[in-house]
Amino acid sequence: MDEYYFVWIRGLDGRPKPQIWAADQFEGPGWKFRHVIARRVLDAGERGMGVDCLAKLFPAPSGQDDRT
Repeated sequence: MDEYYFVWIRGLDGRPKPQIWAADQFEGPGWKFRHVIARRVLDAGERGMGVDCLAKLFPAPSGQDDRT
């Protein structure tokens, strides 16, 4: 079974953005990973949840919400 990850990335505006990535999305150019703040493997029960719900369960790491 393929693994899926809940990922926080640094958006173009500098704020954390939640996303869901398949494991194969971690294979690729290095520039892509500089934007990854945190990642977590999703278990079978979490895979059916939406990004908004996952963001509430697993908020961005402390100090990463740079609101200006």
